[in-house]
Amino acid sequence: MKRLLLPLIPFLCLSCNPSDKEYKDYSKEVIITGKVLNSDFYPQEKDLTLIVPFFRDQETKYVVPIAEDGSFSFHFSPYAKLRNVQISKYADHLFVSPGDSLHVEIDFKNILNPKISGDAEKRNQEINTFAQSGRYYIEDYLIRRDLEPEAFETELQQEYQLRQERRQEFLDTYKPDEEIRQYTDKLLKIDYYRILIDYLSTRIWQNKDISRYNEQEIFAKADSLFEGEIIPSNIFKLTETISSFITCQIYKVKKEKTTFDDFVAYPTGKNIKQYLYAASISRSLVSNDTTLFSSRQKQLDSIVHIPVLSQVLHSAYQNKKDFLKNPRTVSNYMLYGNYSDMPGLKVDMDFMKPVYEIMDKYKGKVIYLDFWTTACSPCLGEMEPLKKLRKEFSPEDVVMVSICAGGPRKTWDDLVKRLDLQQPGIDCLYQTDFADDKSLIKILNRLELKGYPHYLLLNREGIIVDYGTVVRPSDPRTKQKINSLL
Repeated sequence: MKRLLLPLIPFLCLSCNPSDKEYKDYSKEVIITGKVLNSDFYPQEKDLTLIVPFFRDQETKYVVPIAEDGSFSFHFSPYAKLRNVQISKYADHLFVSPGDSLHVEIDFKNILNPKISGDAEKRNQEINTFAQSGRYYIEDYLIRRDLEPEAFETELQQEYQLRQERRQEFLDTYKPDEEIRQYTDKLLKIDYYRILIDYLSTRIWQNKDISRYNEQEIFAKADSLFEGEIIPSNIFKLTETISSFITCQIYKVKKEKTTFDDFVAYPTGKNIKQYLYAASISRSLVSNDTTLFSSRQKQLDSIVHIPVLSQVLHSAYQNKKDFLKNPRTVSNYMLYGNYSDMPGLKVDMDFMKPVYEIMDKYKGKVIYLDFWTTACSPCLGEMEPLKKLRKEFSPEDVVMVSICAGGPRKTWDDLVKRLDLQQPGIDCLYQTDFADDKSLIKILNRLELKGYPHYLLLNREGIIVDYGTVVRPSDPRTKQKINSLL
């Protein structure tokens, strides 16, 4: 059978070996200062959030207060020669390099047009023209995944060619520097491979043939996009798309869930492997599980060389270790909105009252919260371990609160009865008994809930000392952690 060839990207470097690559130190801080004008137009806005892209739900976020005079400032290391960051809701496309100093003026009466000045003023004006208007760049391909291969390929090639023509118009008009030329070129190629590999994943799930496509050729041609000193944010999305493809392929063959070692061993390019490895390690750190990083650190350092991955992972690992040693600052921010450098400042968070009520009700006890949904198999799989864990401690010392955050009420009622969850020391709450819909969403976001099940462990002083999936009932370390709080 004929295999698909990909002639439109033959010029990518196919021999890049990250182990031979000497990456520069890109840790020199970027400083973004700014001022909010007409702040009384949105008086509820008390802070700003800078988002540094990473894998989904794993972005680095810096939250700073808006001062009385409207000023604010961010300091961070980009770990790349050029990358984009955003001030959430107000400046979606900020392009920075190590050592840059930018000033961003945000007018709450005209939030779609922030004014950017400073070291990279011209570059930011150019890239915003390219990325924000929709004339030169549209990220998503609106190509149906149910098309047969020949029809899909025709649409893909036509759409890609159109995007290249729009980019060329931008280059001819604005004549940007070489780094912007590289960035925009890389941006379009990443989008191309995202749609192609996502299409293959869809066909695998539908049990349709993909032998027309040469998987290893596709990975080989995409690999140099992952080599890294210029980092478009969509490279992390492409990593997730490739991760999903590997998951489909492994399940198709083994009928088993993909493991960490499956991702490491899968025959992708060496640069792609760095991202896949980093994504897996990062997911564990999001759940406060530092054991995967510590047990794999030697392997990690031998595989992952790209600064935007290695530096961020090492920093995240250290932050998690620091949190587990001294959780008060992070707990205060999650529960009350305190800023670590301004402990007297609080954000108005009435939506957190349901959490405060639980804390007041069980004040002086260790509190273990379990957030789950009726359709979550891993959640239900933890219910028997939850009951066993309950029996290990006196209800006078430890209380467990089981909060169903999704699913029909009747299904919840049936599960509570079938699983015999209503026991002394286990407080079972349905979502509408816990909080209204709007408050629930805000609570879950505030508590960094990225998926289900999700657990929080609070000590007798009401401090969140651990959270995520690492403190699940079936993990022997959870019993040890609770014991250490008594």
